[in-house]
Amino acid sequence: MTAAEKLPVEYIETDGPDGPVVTLIGDNMSEAYLDDAEPSPLMTAMGRFWTRIVRTAKFGLVLALVAGYPAMVTMSHKVDSSAVVLSTATPWYSNDTGTAMTLLGRELSVAGWAGDRSWWHPQAQLTALPAWQDGITGALSEYTVLAANHAARQPGVPDTDLMAAARLLAPAQEAEATPRLNAAAEALQAYEGRLSRGLAAQPTGLAIFLDELNLYQSWSTKAQLRLRSSADRAEGWPASRQDIEALYIARAHAQVASQMMMSSLIQEPELVRTRDAREARDRAIFAWRRAATFSPLIVSSQAGTGTILSDHPAAMMYYLSEIDTATADFVDALEKQDAEVISVAETTAAE
Repeated sequence: MTAAEKLPVEYIETDGPDGPVVTLIGDNMSEAYLDDAEPSPLMTAMGRFWTRIVRTAKFGLVLALVAGYPAMVTMSHKVDSSAVVLSTATPWYSNDTGTAMTLLGRELSVAGWAGDRSWWHPQAQLTALPAWQDGITGALSEYTVLAANHAARQPGVPDTDLMAAARLLAPAQEAEATPRLNAAAEALQAYEGRLSRGLAAQPTGLAIFLDELNLYQSWSTKAQLRLRSSADRAEGWPASRQDIEALYIARAHAQVASQMMMSSLIQEPELVRTRDAREARDRAIFAWRRAATFSPLIVSSQAGTGTILSDHPAAMMYYLSEIDTATADFVDALEKQDAEVISVAETTAAE
């Protein structure tokens, strides 16, 4: 007897299109048949275990999307406002060029350019980091234009490499910013190479440094105008996108100003010769560094007394007003020190 003959079924021959019909003959099955048909306990346990694994994986995926992605967004916020320290192993012919390339390199190689990220990338959801990076490159672009004009070897003919770098550093709405910024770094490196061979001019002297300080003061003025529209208002909670962008652009400008200022003073320490000028220098650098390192955990822009949340745009405006005062005092001290040195020299000669 075959196994098929033991099954409690009956084949009924029909002439229909569906062929033979199989029907069950009652439910009077033998216990031996039912025992053979019973699933294995091991397979039942494995099935339950696999179901739990699938449910756990689904729950983990939902948890990662709900909690993990916001955490990745927070961790991708990398704003480096630390001071630039150039390596002494390979000295730069121009400290300013080395400082500018270091500031640019931090954004490209450490944080990564947020504007080039795909829509699903955590950095693509950030507001502060893109504003910071645009502020860094925008400030470097304006500084490089000034340096190119100062480095002109002929009147009215700016340095070509520096002007190329300035154009490439200027923020632009393009699909990919990284190639453009890499080209800007190459242009700065080309200027450094020409400078090392005596084929380029290096801007030096008190008059040029005063022009740089005036440029930095203009950044402070523009930042205050952007922040003034946000201060003492509560259009977003805890702050609007415009509030965050204005705050971080101001921070980026303060970072570039403080680093380029210190770079020039390190390269030309003789620019500051009197005690009053040194004290004014320290106050100005402190004011710029305080604004650059102003980093609230969560930016808020709340009107009123700020009992619960602070008004960070208003706080930054106060720091910028202190910058204006300290930088103006530094400029006055630098302009007066020549007269003081001449006066001391005349008094010594008279004695």
